[in-house]
Amino acid sequence: MTRTVITTLPIISVVTLVIFLIPSLVLTQIAALATVNTNSSESFLLSKAYVKGNIAYFIATDASNNQTAASIAENLGYKVNYAPRLALVPESAQQQGYEFLNGNKGEGAFGFQIPVASALPGDKGYSPIVQLNFVSWNENATAIELKSEEEILNVQNNSELDVTRTNILINSPGIQLQ
Repeated sequence: MTRTVITTLPIISVVTLVIFLIPSLVLTQIAALATVNTNSSESFLLSKAYVKGNIAYFIATDASNNQTAASIAENLGYKVNYAPRLALVPESAQQQGYEFLNGNKGEGAFGFQIPVASALPGDKGYSPIVQLNFVSWNENATAIELKSEEEILNVQNNSELDVTRTNILINSPGIQLQ
């Protein structure tokens, strides 16, 4: 009988440890990981783009092309990651973005008008993954400010500009400002 009591006490102690102590240690660690310092903040310069005629804001975090990532980082003042695996995102999961290489001077990446994106969060066809297109006005065309994908495609159909599709993808989610 004494032998039975001695063997069951360690088993009961181990069971108690597993049931009560380990979960509380795990919860303590989870709580420590979940603790957020609400007094700190980070600032990011937002990129402007036209979407359906209105100015919208985006944040660039990653690019599938190293030179593009470095260029965006230089323009915005924070690190943009080179993420070559972005190039594996299927076309069906991308939206279109248009960057102007010439035309009217402005705040775009190349010193011309701000870019145009095809959608915002909540719009049909929205994706944070933007497939980059370069827009160039033809020599004989008069550059005007274009504020939507539809306008770009209409002017392209009139042979006033060329749109060159690149294989560069940028993770650039739209930001809803309040």
